[in-house]
Amino acid sequence: MARIQFADFDDAVFAVQLVCPPALHPGAHTDNVQLLQLASQARCAFFAALGYRENNVEGVQIFVGDQAVQYKAEAFPQQVVQVQLAVRDMAAKGFDLAYRVVDAESGQPITLGKIGVVCVDRSSKRPCAVPERLKQRLAQLELLAAEVC
Repeated sequence: MARIQFADFDDAVFAVQLVCPPALHPGAHTDNVQLLQLASQARCAFFAALGYRENNVEGVQIFVGDQAVQYKAEAFPQQVVQVQLAVRDMAAKGFDLAYRVVDAESGQPITLGKIGVVCVDRSSKRPCAVPERLKQRLAQLELLAAEVC
């Protein structure tokens, strides 16, 4: 099977520091599921920073349609990491959030990944158009300073 490959990016619009949880298995490093949870926590924090809850973003719900990750290095319990997000590939019913998890102290990349966000009508539970106001707000986000990334 070919490895999933992501290009690194320099246009992050959001970053949050998180702490890796206790190990799930005897390997002593942060498990792949836990790294995906860190990306999910960052996604929730991103929408919260915009003043939204994922069950009401300009009148629609936000669902994860897909998520993929490329592992670059190990992370360990209690390690402080920074998760950085960039908005990508705006489409009619959703968009992608590219993410990078790095060691907060050294900046060493731990994972690169993508979260496919889908807008869903709250009553019909069917995919729907990305609200225009959300598109505008995402387009107006400013890039983070280079020293953060």
